[in-house]
Amino acid sequence: MDRTTELAPLGPQRLRLLECLGGNNPRLPGYFTPATGADIFAEFRQYAADLSARWAGESDTHTVSLLAAARLLGGDLLAAQVILDRLPAEATQLDHGAGICLVAPLYAMQSALPLPADLADTRRWLAGSAAQSGLRTWLAIHGERLVWNDVNASYQLAAIC
Repeated sequence: MDRTTELAPLGPQRLRLLECLGGNNPRLPGYFTPATGADIFAEFRQYAADLSARWAGESDTHTVSLLAAARLLGGDLLAAQVILDRLPAEATQLDHGAGICLVAPLYAMQSALPLPADLADTRRWLAGSAAQSGLRTWLAIHGERLVWNDVNASYQLAAIC
């Protein structure tokens, strides 16, 4: 099986994070090498955990957010708080896709969480903004009801019993 076919089940957000973290370049230390025939989702989760452990001393805000996004898309909901704590002060302007890795953590969070429409606009996700506060409140209220789905790379709200 070729690499593209093997990684396809991960979906666009996880594949984007692999690209941003060096997971697609065999010359980089972050290269993703899933075991043949293994559960690709479990392999990605382990990759995110291992890379986060290896780069635990990293202080660059963007790197920390990318690592958190990878963990979030592996089912680690606590990583959403890490991303929220590191929102940019100003909106990132993309130029024909250039700079996509700068917003990848925001896109990962937006795609993974079942946010209401008034909180889903990543252009408003800025440090110190009302959107940041709203996202924190939403996670505090709904966090315990969120259930991870590997195949869809998203959380769903569980019914209240």
